[in-house]
Amino acid sequence: MQWIKKLNYPGWAIINFIVLTLFGILLRYIQLYGLPILDYQFILHAHSHFAFAGWMFFAIALLISDVITGGKYSSGYKYIFVFTLISAYGMLVSFSFQGYKPVSIVFSTLFVLVTYRFTYLVFKGEALRNAVPETAFKLIRGALIFLCISSLGPFIVGPLAALGFKNTPWYQDAIYFYLHFQMNGFMFLGALGLLASVSITALLSKNNRRWLNLFIYSTIPVYFIFTLWDKPQVWVWILAGIGTGVNLLSWLILCFNFRKDARQFSFLAKAALVAATLKIIFQALICLPAIGEWAFMNRNLIIGYIHLLTLGIIMPLIIDQFIKKGFLKAGRLLTAVNWFYILSVIVYLSLLFIQPLLSLFSVMIPQYQFLLFILCLLFLPTGFMLLSKTNAGKFSAK
Repeated sequence: MQWIKKLNYPGWAIINFIVLTLFGILLRYIQLYGLPILDYQFILHAHSHFAFAGWMFFAIALLISDVITGGKYSSGYKYIFVFTLISAYGMLVSFSFQGYKPVSIVFSTLFVLVTYRFTYLVFKGEALRNAVPETAFKLIRGALIFLCISSLGPFIVGPLAALGFKNTPWYQDAIYFYLHFQMNGFMFLGALGLLASVSITALLSKNNRRWLNLFIYSTIPVYFIFTLWDKPQVWVWILAGIGTGVNLLSWLILCFNFRKDARQFSFLAKAALVAATLKIIFQALICLPAIGEWAFMNRNLIIGYIHLLTLGIIMPLIIDQFIKKGFLKAGRLLTAVNWFYILSVIVYLSLLFIQPLLSLFSVMIPQYQFLLFILCLLFLPTGFMLLSKTNAGKFSAK
């Protein structure tokens, strides 16, 4: 199948980001003006599933494959990319018009199987261990393990619904299980691992190895912050507090210990690390009952947290690696696009987080939803400019 060899995968990744942005704009439009021919929840499910498969998994898998193979992708990895695209666009269309129905479930299952196959290819032999420093190896290995663990969520959802638990906290917690281990497990750790693969080459000291392991393993109890919305028993709050506390402490110590390496980080990487620190602090604050209950009552705070992770951390780290790998042509225009993107994210996230705070004082930002809609539109030119800087010739030559 010669056409598989000719596909420009970095270009497809950016196209997927543009499609994802269009669906984000559509969601904001429906909130403002409505659109009778489309179901908001269906579009929301399509948006989130395509974000995970078509944009973030596709891009991170491409970068991990490049690290391991040096750009000489085997047919196994190329088929991973192709079937990821098939499952991603299959979910995008089927979820948009049907929601959770047999067709969308088939494409969702295909994506899960693709992630299993990709994890097997990466773990096969010692290729990953030999290709990256120990810091990057631990982070990427943890990311892929959590990627596979996340699939337990959707696999549990079906039986729960069949047993009549669809409208119970158990069903919602299963969905959050998938979201947490996808975002805070695979995407976050995977993106950090890719950054470490090119920026942190020193051997891990015994002390740093201990803190790195704690940072990775604490991802597991951090899941319990996503169960606090139902006001569980005290021990769940305590477990969530310990998990987020260890996660925050280990992160701060690692940042301090690796501060010399941070000098060589790009603008995008530094912005992402600042956002990561804010995200981890936010997690810890949620474990305070008063703040947690308030946060879960404000949908914009939850959306802000998700977008802080995806737009503020994962996206900049992916673009940073695309530049370092030569997938994007560096230059003044690309630098300007990156600054424009980061500024857009700062303004967008500020609106999402500030309005709930102002609501405590009965203050509403005028035309709030319209402003969010306009800000979403700003991400579209970013996508098209990135696509125009895709180095298709370099990639197709491999």
